[in-house]
Amino acid sequence: MRRSLPAVLGALVGLVVALAVLLPGYVGLDRVTPFVQLAALTPLLLVVVMVSAFVGRFAGVLVRRKGPPLDERRPRLFAAGFAAMVAAALVALTAAGIVGSRLLADDAPVGSRGPTVLTVNTDRGRADVDALAALVRERAADVVVLPEAGNLFRARLTALLPDYRGWTADASSPDDVASTSLLLGPRVPAPQIRSVPGRLFGTLDATVSGVRVVAVHVAAPYPPSQVGLWRDDLARLVAPACGTPPAGPTIVVGDLNATADHSVLRAATAGCTDALPAAGSGTVATWPTALPRWFGLQVDHVLVGGGLGVADAEVLDVPGTDHRAVLARLVVG
Repeated sequence: MRRSLPAVLGALVGLVVALAVLLPGYVGLDRVTPFVQLAALTPLLLVVVMVSAFVGRFAGVLVRRKGPPLDERRPRLFAAGFAAMVAAALVALTAAGIVGSRLLADDAPVGSRGPTVLTVNTDRGRADVDALAALVRERAADVVVLPEAGNLFRARLTALLPDYRGWTADASSPDDVASTSLLLGPRVPAPQIRSVPGRLFGTLDATVSGVRVVAVHVAAPYPPSQVGLWRDDLARLVAPACGTPPAGPTIVVGDLNATADHSVLRAATAGCTDALPAAGSGTVATWPTALPRWFGLQVDHVLVGGGLGVADAEVLDVPGTDHRAVLARLVVG
């Protein structure tokens, strides 16, 4: 037993290291580099480690030479293997809990029809304007939020959607990447809108018939020098609207450059419901489009609270941009 103790302790140390690498957003490490970046990959890393562990265990059984049982021949190796299997089981259960919760849709809320919300990061104004206009029309979107869309892109889009009104934050910027645009459809009454200056990107804070709409683009936590800016953006632009249950109907929409595995995002949005996970699509990637939907990151969000619920939500393709669009149909409870 004493000879087995170092192996067990080594396995436990390995488990602690694995938790830090695989689950930084759940053990409070995802506020600094490299754990911020690793947190975004949590579901993928969990699946890879889980599959690797079981494949390795199966391969070990196949190649084991005939002889006395492993626990009689190598007690330390047996103890380490047992600890590793326990760790693998914990990883498997954690993966099932994290991924499973995003695949199971919430119960459909009861209420009257609310707005239909669409958001897509246009990738510095490179999204196909004709395709986007057709999508807005086809899905009858009432609220359209477009990170990285400046005055020029908004003008091109509203020319194809003449009954939509539009506003752009950081309107003086010559670069689409620093701008965020908001379009409201013909069913939406006239809003009150203020532009919130951002350190990198502009934000629009609108009130429409008592419904607050925040169109936002949060700084990315990369390069490492921007991690502090990323945390500050979430705390300053998102948390005031969704950090606690909002008093009135609230919609926070846009590219938050964070996934549900980031504790900073979960804290900033604790009072709201994220539309895609609520609809059972919490594992569908919105970025980058170069990777399959099951392999990328879900960084674009529609968050609702204050009496608004999610009837359904989906991820849609828009040509020309490296982000996929998020469409959510809401209900008023």
